[in-house]
Amino acid sequence: MTPTATTVATVAGSFESARFYITFRCNSLCGYCNVWQDDKFKGYEELTLERGRQILDELHALGVRYVDFTGGEPVLHPHIDGIVQYAKSLGMTVEITSNGIRFAKHIDAIVPHVDTMNVSLDTLRPERYRAIRGVPTLDRALDVIRGVVASGAGNLKLICVVTRENVDEVADLLAFAQESRVTVYFSTMFAYFDEQDTVRDVRRTARKLKVIEQNGKPVGGAPACGAAPAETETPGTSDGPSIPDLLLDLLYEPFSLINLHFRKYVEAQDPTAPTHCYANKRILTVGPDGRLVLPCYHAFDNSVPWDRNLAEVVQDEEFLRVRDEEVGFRPECRGCTVFPYIGLSFSYRFDKVFLYQALSEEIAKFKGRFVDPLHPRITVPAEALLREFAALERFVDDKLPVPRAPLSEDHLYRFDVTASGVRTDLVAGELGVEELLADHVREQCWNVQRSPHTWLRLVYRELVPLLRELTDQGLVERSAYEQVVAELYGVQLAWWHGYLGRYFRGGDALDTGAALDVVAGFLSRTGALLPAGPAADRIRQILLHAGCVLGLPAATLAPLAVREPFPESALLAKHVLLVAPDEELAAYAELLPAAAAALLRLEGPDGAGDDELDRLLAGAGALDEASVVGLITAVRALTADRPRDEGPRDDLAARLLARELRAPHLVRRRGEELRHRR
Repeated sequence: MTPTATTVATVAGSFESARFYITFRCNSLCGYCNVWQDDKFKGYEELTLERGRQILDELHALGVRYVDFTGGEPVLHPHIDGIVQYAKSLGMTVEITSNGIRFAKHIDAIVPHVDTMNVSLDTLRPERYRAIRGVPTLDRALDVIRGVVASGAGNLKLICVVTRENVDEVADLLAFAQESRVTVYFSTMFAYFDEQDTVRDVRRTARKLKVIEQNGKPVGGAPACGAAPAETETPGTSDGPSIPDLLLDLLYEPFSLINLHFRKYVEAQDPTAPTHCYANKRILTVGPDGRLVLPCYHAFDNSVPWDRNLAEVVQDEEFLRVRDEEVGFRPECRGCTVFPYIGLSFSYRFDKVFLYQALSEEIAKFKGRFVDPLHPRITVPAEALLREFAALERFVDDKLPVPRAPLSEDHLYRFDVTASGVRTDLVAGELGVEELLADHVREQCWNVQRSPHTWLRLVYRELVPLLRELTDQGLVERSAYEQVVAELYGVQLAWWHGYLGRYFRGGDALDTGAALDVVAGFLSRTGALLPAGPAADRIRQILLHAGCVLGLPAATLAPLAVREPFPESALLAKHVLLVAPDEELAAYAELLPAAAAALLRLEGPDGAGDDELDRLLAGAGALDEASVVGLITAVRALTADRPRDEGPRDDLAARLLARELRAPHLVRRRGEELRHRR
C-alpha cells in the first residue's frame, strides 16, 4: 500500500499538539527504553531559555495548543522551569512526565503551571523498582508524589505500566493512589521498535519488550523483562485472566484510569497493515535542540535543516516526503502501538475505537471530577456496572458493522451518496448533506452530530457542575446531589445502550426498554430536585435534550418543558423530527421554544437564508460522491484561516444545521427507518 495523494494536500498545516523531547538525557536505566542505550540520542546541544521560548512561539503560530514535555528526564534540562512557564503563558495545555528522581526542587516552579503532572510509578518495592528502572531511587519518587499532593495542585497522575513483573502489585498501587487521592493510569506495555545492537542487559532490552504481551504472555513465549520463570508466573499469565482483562476490572474503581480505546486498538490492530500514525502530521516531535525529530522519536534517524522558523521547516520538501511516505508505512511501523502518536488519530476516524474513546473519556471525567472527590462516602455497584459494560461491548464488537476506510485521509467516515442524502457505515437511516458537512467543519469526531457522546458531554461539562453549585447554595440537598453522582456510570451505560439502539445500524436488534427506563428515571428524579426559577433552567434544558433525543414519551418529559430558546433547541428538534411518531409531534412541540416547536409542525423557519451556503450548496439534491468530497473541502475553506479552537467553526456548523432545518419535511423523511424501531 502506498500513501494516497490526498494525504499531502489535506494533512499539512493541521498541527494541534507537540511532543517536546526537551532533553535526551535521563537518570534512569529502564530496560524497556532505548534513549540511554542508543548513541543516536547522545551529544545534543540543548535549548537556551530564549530559544525554547522562541520554539514555543513558533509552535503556537502553527496552531499547536497542547504540548507534552518529555525526554529523557525533563528536569535535567537547565531551563525547564522557565520553558514550561512560558508554554502556559501562551494559553497552551501543558503536560510533563517525570520519573520523580530529581523533581523535588521543581515542584513550586512547575506544578502550578501544568495541566497534568505525570510521575512514573510501576512498583512500591525498592528492589523491584531497581530491577525495572536500574536505579535505587524509589524513595525519591515517593517523596515527590507526596510533595505534589501536599501542594494541593490536584493535577498529579501516576503512570503504571503493568507487565508480568508487577501485576501482583496492582492492588497495592491502587490502594496507594486512593490513600493519596491521586489518579493512577494503569496501562499495558505498548510495543515500539528500535534498531540498537548493543544494550546493557540482554534480559532488559527494548528489542525484547517490543513483543507486547498478548493474552498475558509475550509473543513467542519469550519471558518479559525480568519476568519470573514459568513455574512461578504471577496471576493473570498462563491460567488466569490476561493483564488487559485484569485491568478492565478496575474500570469503576476510585482513582483508577483505564484506557478502553488503547485496549481496543491493540485488539483490532492488523500488524501487516500501515499504521495510522500522526507523528509529524498533527503531532510535531521536537528534539532537544529544536529540530523536528523524523519520522518520530522511536525511529529517529532523520531531520532537515532546522535553523529556520518551524513554519518553513514543516513545508520543507524532505519533511513532507518523510511525513507522507514513511510515517506509518515503514516496515518497523507495522504493529507499532506507541500511544502518544497513535492515540490522537482516534479522534479523526468515526469508528469503533472512537466510540470506546468517548466511553473512556466520559468515565474518566465522571470519576475525576465528581465521583473520586466523594470517595469513600459514596459507593458504586462495580460488578453490576461491569456486566452492563460487557453487554454494551458485545454489541459494539459483534453487532456494529466494521466501517470502511474514508475516501480521504481527512474525512471522518466513509459515506455513500443517495438520491436524497448520504448514508454512512455506522449510523442508521440517511443524513442530509448539511449534517455531513457540519460534522466535517470542526474536523474531529467529537463534533459528529449523531454520536452517543454528545449528550454526556453536557452532563459532565454543565449539568453536574451546575447541580453542585445549587447544592453549595443550599438549594439542593447534598445527599440528593451525591445520589445523582452515584448514578452517573449507570446512566451513561443506559444512555449509550438506548442511543445505539435508536440511531446505529444493527441497533434494532437491541432490547432498549430497560435502558430507556433508567434514563427516564434519572431525568425525572433530577428534574424533581431543581428549584423553580432561572438558576436551574440550564439543567432542565439538558435533561429535556436527553429525553427528546431518545424519543421518550412527551408526557414523561412534560415537567421539563422549556419555553425560552437555548443553544441545543434546533438540534433537539431535528432529533424529534427523526424519531417521534406522527401522533406525538404536537405533544413534543408543547415542550419546546417557539422556533423549535414550529419545526415539529413542519414549518420552515422565517427569515432570510444563508447566501454564502446557498450558493455553495446549489444543486445539493443531485450530488454525486465527487461533488460531496468537493463540498467538504469548500466548506472547510470558509474557516481555514481560523484556529481550530475559535468560534467561527461552531458558527458555521450552526448555520449548516439551520439550513438543513429549512426543509423539516425532508428531515422527517430521512428518519422513517429510525421510527420503525419503537
